[in-house]
Amino acid sequence: MKHLLQDWLTIRGQIHRFSSFYFFLDYDGTLTPIVSRPELAFLSSEAREVLIQLRDCPQVLLAIISGRTLEDLYAMIGIPGITYVGNHGLEIRNPAGIHKKMLSASRRREIKQIQAALKTSFGALPGILFEDKESILSVHYRMVARENQEKVSREIEKFMKKWGARWTVIPGKMVYEIRPRADFHKGKAVRDLLKNVPLSPVLPFYFGDDQTDEDAFHFLKGRGITIFVGPPGSASEAEYFLQNPAEVLEFLEGIAETAPIGDFTAEKNRNGSAKKNGRMI
Repeated sequence: MKHLLQDWLTIRGQIHRFSSFYFFLDYDGTLTPIVSRPELAFLSSEAREVLIQLRDCPQVLLAIISGRTLEDLYAMIGIPGITYVGNHGLEIRNPAGIHKKMLSASRRREIKQIQAALKTSFGALPGILFEDKESILSVHYRMVARENQEKVSREIEKFMKKWGARWTVIPGKMVYEIRPRADFHKGKAVRDLLKNVPLSPVLPFYFGDDQTDEDAFHFLKGRGITIFVGPPGSASEAEYFLQNPAEVLEFLEGIAETAPIGDFTAEKNRNGSAKKNGRMI
């Protein structure tokens, strides 16, 4: 992977072929740092301001795509006029309205049974956290002591032996997501959103930090600019990387402050308005 901020001139060559740009952004680990509990991942005022600037740019479409529920995601950001995608694509909120794919009654009963069984299996294991997201159950173990984390993996393996025909487990950063076996993921969400874009050529950018973002990286390969947020040695299908949410914000600020995007060039760098820490952004 190449560093996005250091390879801007290459990207600029692609940008001039497009009249509009679609920015897809994950939330946790991309717009905000990873924290111990999901409810503590607050959006900074600086990030909120740059999202508003991007929303108001005529060239730009903006979507936040997350594993959080739609209600939770909107509560954390709360900016009207952009698209929110929750539960990895099962829920969408945009200016046209709210669209949700709900579990059947039998599936809801099953996920309640699964949660109860796992809680019994884990007992009073310190640090385990269950997050019921209506259609998905997340089991967070970031705060579980290292010597007990293997127990979490063993219990998840037992779960798969019993429920694997109808449910699947997707690992993330110190979390297991238990999902119904169905055709949904972030890549499909991106595909569906791009289908509704006007015919003028649009260049998609996708920023994400987790395994669940790999479906979007795969779908956009050869179609857009994909950016993994994390260490450059990580295994990812993304073409570029940024090391942390601070660098994501740095890049987005540069984009938002230099609209139209096609003018975000080396000339601005020479004038000192598009260079930080010696790197082209």
